[in-house]
Amino acid sequence: MRSIGIDIGSSSIKVVEVLSTKRGFQVTQCQERPLGLNPAHDSEIEVIEFLRELSSKFDPAHTRYCFCLRQDQVSVRHKAFPFSDRLKILKSLPFELEEEIPFSAENSIFDAKIIRTVGPTAEVLACAAPKHHIRTLLQRCADAGIDPVIVSSEGTAFANIYERWDEPPPALPAELILQDSQPKTERHVQLILNIGHTRTLVCAFEDKSLIGVRTILWGAKNVADSVARKYEIPYLDAMKETQAKAFILTNKQGATFDQITFSETISKAVREMVRDLQLSILEFKSEFNASIVQIGLTGGASGIKNLGPFLTQQLEIPVNKTSPLDLIPNVLFERNAKNDSIYGLAIGLAIEGLKKPRNPAINFLRNEFAKQNNSMRNLWDKWGPTARVAIAALVIFFGYSLIREGFTLALAERADEALRTQAKNVAKLSASKATDTNIKKYIRENKKRASDLKTLANVAAMNSAMDILKKINDTTPAKNILTLDVKGVQIKDSQVSISGYVNSPNEANALRLALVNMAIDGRVTSQPTTMATMSGKTSFSFNFKVDRGITKSIQ
Repeated sequence: MRSIGIDIGSSSIKVVEVLSTKRGFQVTQCQERPLGLNPAHDSEIEVIEFLRELSSKFDPAHTRYCFCLRQDQVSVRHKAFPFSDRLKILKSLPFELEEEIPFSAENSIFDAKIIRTVGPTAEVLACAAPKHHIRTLLQRCADAGIDPVIVSSEGTAFANIYERWDEPPPALPAELILQDSQPKTERHVQLILNIGHTRTLVCAFEDKSLIGVRTILWGAKNVADSVARKYEIPYLDAMKETQAKAFILTNKQGATFDQITFSETISKAVREMVRDLQLSILEFKSEFNASIVQIGLTGGASGIKNLGPFLTQQLEIPVNKTSPLDLIPNVLFERNAKNDSIYGLAIGLAIEGLKKPRNPAINFLRNEFAKQNNSMRNLWDKWGPTARVAIAALVIFFGYSLIREGFTLALAERADEALRTQAKNVAKLSASKATDTNIKKYIRENKKRASDLKTLANVAAMNSAMDILKKINDTTPAKNILTLDVKGVQIKDSQVSISGYVNSPNEANALRLALVNMAIDGRVTSQPTTMATMSGKTSFSFNFKVDRGITKSIQ
């Protein structure tokens, strides 16, 4: 699965792609799209065009797009619940935060991140975001053709770099629960500052667990404004100068007047952030009884030279540059100072898309914004035309079946009526006796009668035995030529046998030749005879076939 983290900032859009593997994940590629820095420039169209280009490069079926709301649009409160069930916590959030958030609970979406569990209790970061901010972000995504899977917050997403996000929240034994009468244990907290163009994100960590988030409305833009006012140059030129060579002198010895002036201009702007940061530190100390052990710097504006030492002097807390990419394994793109500074939030957002239910991501796509299951819609879009044709064919088939059944029943009724009428007219059967059995009996009897009549007609047209004898007599030569003494004649169907005596073999041959004219196949065969031998006489026995007229009549 591919997870895309998209950090839409005020000066640029940062995109990081993360691929999940069997052994973990890989940070495969990154991309930055600078936005117009002119204050009068509306960057909304530019953002939508870039997101539209980005969506065309990935398969939406195998890509999870992760966005976040600006931290100043999300209210975060540290809460403790007497139970650790996540569903119960989510149901309790609107009532717990109703009087603590600066906007209406009815028009907000709530989510919670469990920091740790102590026995049956849970320590939670409760988050609330107004619905109109979520609606605005979703409308921007819809205009760009992107369907986001996660809409998180900057602080909780950025914390993924430093937390053990692939593990469940730490579980501590119940004996560590503090009683009201016991003093609170001092908590050692590390702060991470992600200094952007217009805002600074302040994240408080205790033992690699996020316990608090603050936003300071200060960034690189404040430094550029100070430089523009000091040197009376356009804002864009001041921003370029700041990005290229901003620095703060820790020691003014040996520095030129111009260097000192430039350093003081920048340090004056940074002191504005220091004042707000000191207030945030006091809040953490009072809320958690915290001891700030160190502060880490990252973000685009953290590249100001000697910013860490300057903040160390002002806050009296160790401040050092931190490298988010060093904490992420399997980074396939180039590790350098710029990439290390600007892609931290985008990487954290991409990791949000890989989180498991045991430690889920903060996601404001809930209630009316809950992501719908589009698998059935996609299936219908793919097979809908085929299904409509199949349904139409099925409807037509059933319609045809009903119509055909109606026609069949009507024809059957008409056939029964016609059969009863013919039974009455032809078979002379009464209405009560015009049943199928009686009609079939009548048909069988008449078929037999017709067959008998046909047989009689064939027999009537058959040549009789006397006719055959007459023909034999007519065919036999005259008495002056042949002296014939017939002893026997047998006629069976078309087979004729005749035997007797003649005066000589020549007469027997003459008789055979005469009978050939009667044979239907022109063949007369001689058969051995059993008649007694007579002096001066020659016996004969001939077999041949004649036409009885039966075959012709049948045809």
